[in-house]
Amino acid sequence: MENSFTYEHENIRQKLETYEWENNWCERAYDTEAQRVLYIGDSISCGIRRFATAASDNQILFDGFGTSKALDNPFYTKMLRLFAQQQGYRSIVLFNNGLHGWHLDDEVSYPMYFRKMLDFLKTEFSDTPIAVVLSTAVTDPVRLTRIIKRNAVAEQAAKEYGSPVIDLFSVSESHSKLHTDDGIHFVEEGYRQLAQIVYKSVDRIICSPNS
Repeated sequence: MENSFTYEHENIRQKLETYEWENNWCERAYDTEAQRVLYIGDSISCGIRRFATAASDNQILFDGFGTSKALDNPFYTKMLRLFAQQQGYRSIVLFNNGLHGWHLDDEVSYPMYFRKMLDFLKTEFSDTPIAVVLSTAVTDPVRLTRIIKRNAVAEQAAKEYGSPVIDLFSVSESHSKLHTDDGIHFVEEGYRQLAQIVYKSVDRIICSPNS
């Protein structure tokens, strides 16, 4: 039986979702002058990305590496590295993966792999700010409880690594009517509001990286 939340197999020992996917996007690939973002995330980040560039009036280009892969997937970092090589350069990296990898427990495995990913990002993009993006709220109360736990892990890790945090959870929780019927994704206005937060946060970090 499939779980309608992320189409993940009900057997929590199954590390792969029923539908594994990547959605990679390079905005105006020919442009080598504009500020460029590497936004690593899930389907929510894919929805936000397309509005974030517009929110910046095309002054900041938001490239996306979206994937269903869990943090313990050995191909995750390999595919991310390949995409980053194609991207060429970036001014900031945004990272979120909270709505995938439900086979990882929230107390031990998820924190361990989350920190491993931050280690990878800090090493791979050593001269680039790494910002941690909190996962958005969902309407399912069981999953919401887990998201809150995972966001706490993300915030603590960000503090330890000296990474700024972009909070998308608070606004998504307070604007539940902006969800689509699946209780996970957002209508266009929801993505626009989230994109404004992401754009303004990125602009602030790029302009004042130590703030």
